[in-house]
Amino acid sequence: MSLQASPFLAPVWCVETGQLVAALCAGGIGALFMVAGIAKLRAHDTFLGTLAAYRLLPAWSYESAAWALAVAEIGVAVLLFSGIGAGVGSIAAAVLLVVFACAMGVNVLRGRTDLSCGCTPGVAGQKLSWAVVLRTLACAVLALVPCMGLAFGYGVAPVLWGQGVVGGVCLYLLWQAMQVLPPVHVPGSGMQEHGA
Repeated sequence: MSLQASPFLAPVWCVETGQLVAALCAGGIGALFMVAGIAKLRAHDTFLGTLAAYRLLPAWSYESAAWALAVAEIGVAVLLFSGIGAGVGSIAAAVLLVVFACAMGVNVLRGRTDLSCGCTPGVAGQKLSWAVVLRTLACAVLALVPCMGLAFGYGVAPVLWGQGVVGGVCLYLLWQAMQVLPPVHVPGSGMQEHGA
């Protein structure tokens, strides 16, 4: 790999690494939004109930807000995957995640921690807690990485972006699998207490 300098004296490998990290984050966050958006469309009534349970919007707006959120999440995912609109998708994803975190935080402050996070309707969601709020804010920070990576990466290298996005989607799927698969107990693997 060449170490030619870019206009700001950054070596090529550094620029490419930044693009790859940006694409990995775009793939992971894009997959999160795509899965959530499709789930909200498929389980519209379930999501509508969750949205209403948050008690943050006027009752007349629930139906349109539920459809708008689902479509917005899918649109954000497409922008992140594309590479071309990844900067806009990155900012939109971060804004949505901060809004979601605020909505959860308001209900945690109200003591309404029995509510589902509503992230993926139709799948057993986590109950509201400060840990879920902080996890959502951490995702918002990751969502900004593609925008920053593209800003300092001097454009998108399509092959590198595609590879990174696929890698990010795979990382998201692995994370999801770890959330739903039961733990495996291997006999003799240290599950017993050892005496001194």
